Amino acid sequence: MSAPTAERVPAGETPFGTAMRYVEELVLEPRAGQVAAFGGDEVLLGVSAPVPDNALVPTLVCYARDAARAWLPVWTMPYADEAVRVPGGFVCVRRRQGQSVVLRRAEGPERVLHHTSGRVLGLADRPGTADVACVVGVADASARHPRGLFAGSDAVWSDGSDLSLGAARRPLDAWRVLLLATGVEEEPREVPVDVPAGRQLTGEVAWAGSGTLLLGMCAQSPGGVRRFSLLAVTVDGVGPPHGRPLDFEGLDLCYPVQHPRARSVAYLGTTVPSGGEPPAQIACVLDGDTGELRRLPAPDGLWQRPAGWTRSGRLVCTAEDGPRRSVHVHDPDGGGWTSVPVRGSVLHLRVQDGLAAVLVSAPDVPPALDVVDLRTGDAERVETTRLPALPGRAAHRTQRVKDVDGPLASWLCLPDDRPARGTVVFFHGGPFKSWTEWSWRWNPWPFVAHGYAVALVEPPMSLGYSAAVGAGWRAWRTGIAAAAAEQVRMLRAEAGLEATDLALMGGSFGGYLALATAAELRPRLVAAHAAPLDFVQVAAGSDVGWQWVREYGDLMAREADYLAQSLPRRPVLPGTRVLLSHGVHDGLVPPTETLRAHRSLLSEGARSEVAFFPTEAHPLSRPGNIRAWYRWALTACADEFRPPGDGTDARTDAGTDAGEGRW
Repeated sequence: MSAPTAERVPAGETPFGTAMRYVEELVLEPRAGQVAAFGGDEVLLGVSAPVPDNALVPTLVCYARDAARAWLPVWTMPYADEAVRVPGGFVCVRRRQGQSVVLRRAEGPERVLHHTSGRVLGLADRPGTADVACVVGVADASARHPRGLFAGSDAVWSDGSDLSLGAARRPLDAWRVLLLATGVEEEPREVPVDVPAGRQLTGEVAWAGSGTLLLGMCAQSPGGVRRFSLLAVTVDGVGPPHGRPLDFEGLDLCYPVQHPRARSVAYLGTTVPSGGEPPAQIACVLDGDTGELRRLPAPDGLWQRPAGWTRSGRLVCTAEDGPRRSVHVHDPDGGGWTSVPVRGSVLHLRVQDGLAAVLVSAPDVPPALDVVDLRTGDAERVETTRLPALPGRAAHRTQRVKDVDGPLASWLCLPDDRPARGTVVFFHGGPFKSWTEWSWRWNPWPFVAHGYAVALVEPPMSLGYSAAVGAGWRAWRTGIAAAAAEQVRMLRAEAGLEATDLALMGGSFGGYLALATAAELRPRLVAAHAAPLDFVQVAAGSDVGWQWVREYGDLMAREADYLAQSLPRRPVLPGTRVLLSHGVHDGLVPPTETLRAHRSLLSEGARSEVAFFPTEAHPLSRPGNIRAWYRWALTACADEFRPPGDGTDARTDAGTDAGEGRW
């Protein structure tokens, strides 16, 4: 990708030098993540660009057609991510030394439309004009305690259940909604907004009709239930002043996609579980004039998410369907829909008229940017990721597991030039995710480069397998982990890998699965990053504790259910080597989970070691840290796996039968 890169670090002379050379290329390639904006003959691609100080810089790269209609990079904007298209250019958010909303045209100097010490949360272009609505979150010290008892301190005070570690680090107590004029040089116009008591703005914003803004809101009950709704704000003085709440029974609305002529706004609707059933995701359309909300039916149980509108008023959605995230075009008036073929699985897209700028990838295909004709499926390649040829091949295998409705699946990645010298299993995070796209962090190919087979397992609750969601809802250990262990056994048997040594690895939910399946699968090595292990402790202390409450229910009333699905005592057999890691700034899974697990595993006879990363949050993202993790994990595999042809069992002296440590 066309963005700055950091200097390369030699792989060194190691037994896995080929693997580390692949890691080196992987961590230093700019990571394409989103299509930030699209304007027909111009595309803004959002990438995370590695820089020499072991950091990633959000960067916008603009591609435009030249005289011969070929796509070329024409400018970059570091420390920038969000953007919207306006007549003649783009409005972008630059996040450095405060935050600025900047107008960037094809020619001429940039113009700063607004600079703030707060946080720019969302942008929305006003259809038919050159204006942009901007939502800014600010820290209002006077609002932190009604009587000012903490004046003079840096304390962040709250008497509500919605306080989080993230909010304490970067508090937002008030919001400003601004209208920024891009066609003329004038000061931003402030739109009065009254946020109802007990609610907060999420930063999501869209235009519905010529003079109404729809702002995303959330509210959290004392018991931890969080709901997502809307606030309708009149901009030009016609209608209720300062805001009118819009709530929808049994449905949360997020991720707005506004109609190009502001007729309506599409949302991802998520049903609110009222009993033991899992949620479902539905594409919804809110009429800007009547306020009527329509739910668009999806074929085959697909969970569709709105992504854009064509000029003719057709809604473009994405949906995960097995191994791919596909594209569908709906006619909201006629009710029909069509599928659009794309080259790979859709990572992200933006729509302009009848075209879509689509970022595509797959577990075995690095990201590439295409412009696709939504009527014909014809695609123009704009940019590709520059990485070496893959050291192996990948195949997607559908699997049927007893007591699980519908199919599941796994990917199997194998070296090209030799039999596999061991099997490494990756479990994805989530749990509502799948192995549909290229991974910059949990990438199988460095392990394949060293001769290992790598399985990417998609257990119940993986997106794309909606029929199997119910088997895992509220049953991470008894449902998901049980099915995942069976999937690993099936895959190894089918591929002739049963005799190879085994390692189980994953991050977050995937790290939990790596540990939760270990007693059953008896690996030589387990690697778990930022894994939630004690569900009571995690739910009570996580910044997203409301997600745990949504699934498992009230923590006080259903504590037994949380405990029943937590990691069991003695999850690994004595003598098993375990690599635990965690980011110190993680607000989703408290880092003490890993510290506590490390101490417990040592006391129970496991060979546990732990690495904390002081500059990381929940994911492991910095290039130097990813490089070090791969070096650590590859070395551990080389240490623990038997040489090819060696039939001895290195753990026969552990004094443990196969049943100890099982659930």
